[in-house]
Amino acid sequence: MKVYIETYGCALNRSDEALMRESITGKGHVLVNDPGDADAIIINTCTVRLDTEYHMVKRIRELYKLSMEAGKKLIVAGCMARAQPYTVSRIAPGASLLSPQNSPRVVEVLEAPGRVVMINGVRARDRIGVYVENRVAPIPVQEGCLSNCSFCISRHARRVLVSHSIDAVVKAVGKAVRDGAVEVQLTGMDLGTYGMDLYRARRLPDLIRRIVENVRGNYMLRVGMINPEHLRHILEDLVKVVADAENVYKFLHIPLQSGSNRVLKLMRRNYTVEEYLEMVDRVKSSIPEVSIATDIIVGHPMESEEDFAETLRVIEEAGFERVHLAGYSMRPLTCSAAMQQLPTSVRKERVLKALRVVEKVGMRVRARYVGTSVRCFITEHTGTWVCRLTNYIPVVIRGGAGSTLDYGKWVEVLVEEATFFDLRGRLP
Repeated sequence: MKVYIETYGCALNRSDEALMRESITGKGHVLVNDPGDADAIIINTCTVRLDTEYHMVKRIRELYKLSMEAGKKLIVAGCMARAQPYTVSRIAPGASLLSPQNSPRVVEVLEAPGRVVMINGVRARDRIGVYVENRVAPIPVQEGCLSNCSFCISRHARRVLVSHSIDAVVKAVGKAVRDGAVEVQLTGMDLGTYGMDLYRARRLPDLIRRIVENVRGNYMLRVGMINPEHLRHILEDLVKVVADAENVYKFLHIPLQSGSNRVLKLMRRNYTVEEYLEMVDRVKSSIPEVSIATDIIVGHPMESEEDFAETLRVIEEAGFERVHLAGYSMRPLTCSAAMQQLPTSVRKERVLKALRVVEKVGMRVRARYVGTSVRCFITEHTGTWVCRLTNYIPVVIRGGAGSTLDYGKWVEVLVEEATFFDLRGRLP
């Protein structure tokens, strides 16, 4: 069969696509780049936000119409198939459903004569899809979550915690590096929980050590998101391994979500703003050059003007190097959806106000690099070369460097300009 795959969403979905591709080609089927050329179409869905769901619904309808008119099989895979199977079945009643956990079994669905619904089950441990795109490889080390955030639908799609063994992750990282990756991203829904199901302990620092010790090559390792309630248990050990390892970015992604303790309680986030800031201070005191990224949601149900003002104050005072800012998005199956919602106009206004603060803080943080010479690692080429400081801040290289540059090369760049998002400069 000729099979077309279209994937949306996070790195976990990309890894699931890699597993599907491996299974499909392993059984002698052929992957194609156009749904019109395919015998079967797979859409690997995301449903993290309401606007994402709207886009998924629109695209599923388009592909379902194509499949009905041309006699093609349609498989709706990914998080929407697991978390919202009734929604998918309503808009595409003849489509098969495949949950993320069943991605390696995609061939069973492809080869079945009729519609198949395969949305139960737990992910097989140590089946890691290695996906290298533009020399970057996201490697999932765990799936699932032990938190119970009131706003999150993703936990309904990937609820059960399944950590891949240290040996399996090391093997996957090694394969990614051999396949040309110069940046390896350890990903998961919450890396702070890594190992709790498998080793009965939080083992992220041990995992990083094993990778650094056993995977040789020219690459940098980036550690993914860690929720504060689990970070507190591994903080000292994690800081030490990140500080000591030369090929680990001095970068941590620690989501705050709100600067108001009242809203954090509504969100069911198990820490206070004060505890969060104390952890960030401890990280910065141990790794002076560290870059901290965070997530902020504004406009959560029952967020008052005072709550919002507290969030703006924390963004300003903490001086985050990067803020992933989002307006609250109501999702089905979540507790927040049952709370009193704020008017859309209020949410939009708060996003714009928060964005101005985020941009101001980002400019302030990056302005200190202007006029200095920085050492950075080349990871991207998008019309021009882009490299990363050791703390993961991106630097756009201007001018005609030409053939002297390449992926995985360390270079010195004279920084001429800063934006709230990146730095820009030339080779000296």
